[in-house]
Amino acid sequence: MREYCAIFNHIKNNSSRKVKEELLMHYENVDGLKDIFRFVYNPLITTGLAKKKLEKEITSVDVVRELKDIHEAIQFVTDNNTGTDYIVKSIQVFLETKLITDEEREFAKGILTKDLPIGISVTTLNKVYGDDFIQKHRVMKGQKYDPDKYLLKGEEFYASIKIDGLRSTTFNYEDKVEFKTTGGLLYEGLIELEELMNKLPKGFVYEGELLAKNPDNLNSNELFRVTSSRVKTDGIKKDVRFLLFDMIPIEVYKNKKGDTPYKLRRNILESTLERYLPDQDLITTTPVLYVGHDKSKIDYYFNQVVEQGYEGLMIHLAAGNFELKKSKNVLKVKPQHTIDLRVLDIEEDIRGGKCGSIIVDYHGHRVGVAGLKHYQKVDFWNDPSSIIGKIVEISYMEETQNEKGGISLRHSSLVRVRTDKNEVSYA
Repeated sequence: MREYCAIFNHIKNNSSRKVKEELLMHYENVDGLKDIFRFVYNPLITTGLAKKKLEKEITSVDVVRELKDIHEAIQFVTDNNTGTDYIVKSIQVFLETKLITDEEREFAKGILTKDLPIGISVTTLNKVYGDDFIQKHRVMKGQKYDPDKYLLKGEEFYASIKIDGLRSTTFNYEDKVEFKTTGGLLYEGLIELEELMNKLPKGFVYEGELLAKNPDNLNSNELFRVTSSRVKTDGIKKDVRFLLFDMIPIEVYKNKKGDTPYKLRRNILESTLERYLPDQDLITTTPVLYVGHDKSKIDYYFNQVVEQGYEGLMIHLAAGNFELKKSKNVLKVKPQHTIDLRVLDIEEDIRGGKCGSIIVDYHGHRVGVAGLKHYQKVDFWNDPSSIIGKIVEISYMEETQNEKGGISLRHSSLVRVRTDKNEVSYA
């Protein structure tokens, strides 16, 4: 453990990206080191632990799992990621009895809570150790639409409603169906949708948005809350729709690019649903409002859908090929507001040791803003006076209610600290 600790400190204390890569290569053959890297930096592995949870006093557990080293501890929390008192107590006993110094204990906590910031990333590890060292789930994402930059040559495009749901990249394998989040985690319990997916052609990835059925005609914001609650709750999920906007062969998806234009992919998707899933309303396509070359239609339909309470528009270039990255072939058109507010306080990150969000005063309400960059999280935590009491510019999509019925700002993020002013400016 002492050797691992020294290696991680060596990498952390070198700011040069190139030197970090050289150190990763230098220590490559240290027994068990790459297993720790793979565990800590794989976003699909969860532990149910946080540093605060490891510090709580547990008196209700008498018998624990005996763990002889960090690798057994890693396997234990990987296999048992519920964060129960039994698991936490077992880790606490391991930290106290098997590790010698406080530095080693803190280092082990960082490993087991997957909170070990040393200035490397999955991209860095895959560059040094190979592309498949940590498999990274990716999705094709759209860029923000700029009318002065895109569609200047009169390209044909599809304009559809931007569905405010939960994105699902769904792999329809021969023997199973996997509904995946944008982060690569699995949506479980979607039994109605899985039954229908089994009727569709296998060997394809179906891209779309999960959205709860809406018999009460809820607005987009309310329906999103219902959808999130229904899909993220444990157990069987029913009355969830899957609105599709793309269909890609799995092999093409794995190759990260294809040469079939969106217009043809869309036609294949629509004809596939008509053939295999007629007369049902759970799996459909996203509503297309316009297909053509008239760029002015974007503003026209955008104003319409926003007035109706939708999030905005998605623009797919008809000739655009599939590419597994943030692509100019897909454009997002949505409103974004900015507002200057005063910071009241900061809140600690769930994993401890840094700022997780800032609390601002919005019309007399304490509203959390969590869209912070890593360096801001560190700086604000180390020096709260650098942000508390300051005026900051916040970007957000809309005012909404949080789960407790209070006021919130949706998709909010910190744009900048306003050193040039000392007054708020409500939108």
